[in-house]
Amino acid sequence: MKSCFVIMGFGIKNNINLDLTYNEIIKPCIKENKLIPYPLYKENKYNAYRCDEIVGTTSIDYKFITCLSGADIVIADISTMNANAIYELGVRHALKPKSTIILCAKEKEKDFKFFDITYVPIVFYDHNGLRLNKKAIEKTKKTLNDFLDFAINSNDDLPDNPIHRALRERLSHNLRAQNQDNSKSLYSYYLEGKKELENSRFEKAESLFSELYLQDASEENLLLLSLAKYKSAERNQSIKKLIECLNFLQNNTDIEKCTSEYLLGRIAAISLRIYNITGDEAYYYNAIKYYRLGSTYCKTNLYCPRNYCACMLRVHEITDDPNVIKEYYYTAVHYAKIYREQHMSALETGSYDERIYYRYNRNDLTSIINGYYVNYEKMVKALDDDKDISELQKNVILEGITKLKNDLIEIQKIVKLF
Repeated sequence: MKSCFVIMGFGIKNNINLDLTYNEIIKPCIKENKLIPYPLYKENKYNAYRCDEIVGTTSIDYKFITCLSGADIVIADISTMNANAIYELGVRHALKPKSTIILCAKEKEKDFKFFDITYVPIVFYDHNGLRLNKKAIEKTKKTLNDFLDFAINSNDDLPDNPIHRALRERLSHNLRAQNQDNSKSLYSYYLEGKKELENSRFEKAESLFSELYLQDASEENLLLLSLAKYKSAERNQSIKKLIECLNFLQNNTDIEKCTSEYLLGRIAAISLRIYNITGDEAYYYNAIKYYRLGSTYCKTNLYCPRNYCACMLRVHEITDDPNVIKEYYYTAVHYAKIYREQHMSALETGSYDERIYYRYNRNDLTSIINGYYVNYEKMVKALDDDKDISELQKNVILEGITKLKNDLIEIQKIVKLF
């Protein structure tokens, strides 16, 4: 029989009744799957699933470290964002490559700041703090039982945590490097790839960023690789490649739990490009969805907010229903007013590129509010005179402001008809 250990506090912590979760969801699932407490002691009566239930005079750090390293399966509830629970989860990830299951109350999802486990599957469940309703209990138990069934019966040896995934990729790279002359550093791949990207040699950039991402699967490198793939597919007007790029991002990111404005914005941009080529409205609405989500987490340069509002102005391409068109138009203006006044880090700590994008994005939001493009000739001239950004960046910005200028003219004609 397989053993199980549970990481979580007890009682009511941070306005969450942890005992309810443990007794109504976690423990019943453990019992249903016939899991036993990790045998810390020879006498079974002294063993337990949760650390606070384990009796004996042994020090608590010995108890939890021994159980974390030995248990076949570990269930961790991090709803309270308790430092001890997070530390123990990290210890488990370091000690074991797989069979660690994470739970978190949905109500605490807004406080979820742990980037390192953003891409790990997490069971978010409804918990109003002091009680659990029957529907939430049954739904969460079903999901947890599915995870437990996989942990108990699967022969798959793929790691389920970022530490062992990185270690496996490192081992794979080292084995490959033994069979080839590879004298380049990670930074050299980065610099060469950026240079190729700025010079619009996207296929070469993709090759360099592929190697970079293989060695260092960070979010920044994922974004660089996806950008090279995206630009190459866009230039060739290849729907197949664009969809492959979209799938690549979704396969390497837990989209439903993602809080990165950059990743969400990239998915939205690719979706919009597919719509532009195919006219498939599903991709238009997909772009709006992910630009809206990216706007929620935007802190840098107003990229997602600008594009969310600009996208809504184009709904007349999808429908001729006057009510829908007016709703989208006035929603775009409403949110443009809100987003324009939000503080962005580009103003204080942003790079030159980020400050440039912020300036144009904010001007675009002002234009949406006013109903016409503001200072178009002035903005184009400033862009043309700027010697410190690449031609690729200039072309992206110019395409964006020109498209918005024309969309504003079009939407004003249509709205005035109603």
